[in-house]
Amino acid sequence: MIKFYHPDYIWFFILIGLVLIALIFYNRQRQRLLHQLVNEPLLPRLLDDFKPSYRRLREGLYFSSLIFLVIALLGPQVGQKLVEVKRKGQDIILALDTSTSMKAEDLKPSRLERAKFECGRLIDRLQGDRVGIVAFAGTAFLQCPLTLDYSAAKLFLDAVDTGVIGTQGTALGDAIATALSAFKSPEKKHKVIIIISDGEDHEGGLEEVTGEARKQGAIIYTVGVGSYTGAPIPLRGADGSLDFKRDRTGRVVTTSLNESALKTVAELTGGKYYNLMAESNAFEKIYQDILSLEKKTLSSHEYSDYQLRYQIFGLIGLILLIAEIFIPEKAGRLKKRGNEE
Repeated sequence: MIKFYHPDYIWFFILIGLVLIALIFYNRQRQRLLHQLVNEPLLPRLLDDFKPSYRRLREGLYFSSLIFLVIALLGPQVGQKLVEVKRKGQDIILALDTSTSMKAEDLKPSRLERAKFECGRLIDRLQGDRVGIVAFAGTAFLQCPLTLDYSAAKLFLDAVDTGVIGTQGTALGDAIATALSAFKSPEKKHKVIIIISDGEDHEGGLEEVTGEARKQGAIIYTVGVGSYTGAPIPLRGADGSLDFKRDRTGRVVTTSLNESALKTVAELTGGKYYNLMAESNAFEKIYQDILSLEKKTLSSHEYSDYQLRYQIFGLIGLILLIAEIFIPEKAGRLKKRGNEE
């Protein structure tokens, strides 16, 4: 099987077609000018040793050399070579808080959008690590299973929104339990959970699930998003109107960062807590920590690697081009060379 390194190969074949048209036009123009300069009866005497077959041979060699040189430029890849590929890294779960409070805009453009942006940058840095996504609010679910397909993971990340979970709240315990169930590995290492949230746990059961995470060898990093002073929660209507979330008395509700639960979870599992507003490079620090962890082989498979073979086509093209130069258009030149020899 042959495939080309350059995907836009159609333009090269268009070029060949244009050259062929140019050769045809050149021959016709040459014939027309020849008849204008010399009367028809004199042509046989002037061209007595001219051989049209030699000219056609030269043109054929020239055109064939052009085709082979163009194919060489396309970078043909032929043959197959079996290569064993091994990826080493960690299993990483990104757990994003999607509660309504994540709409607050004390981090621009909003807490959730900033969190998604930072997660996307982290995914772009990964090399060999599997990544999965958990969305949580009043409950949690696995948005994206562990995968090595980072493009797919980022598509799932883009789909995360405050409306994906109908039950409101901040169930940190549920988020951790869902992340642990996504690992599906009995090993007590190579498991990293990164929780991005703005607040306290409203559902309880955090100590028990944190103990289970420690038992399974999972390291949990937590990232707090939001300000200490708090910010209102914007609510935009279908007509584009803007209002803010209010309590039963009609007062505007403000939401502020609550770090206590996030710090506790990180400390109990050997991870670290970061405040994204205070440390804009929080995800970079987490990434550097992950790099220092012992890696495991996440996948091992064989795949076909096509080998470049442009040299063969290039050599044939050059040989044909050189041969075209040494083919005369007149038989007399061949006779003269023979007599000289």
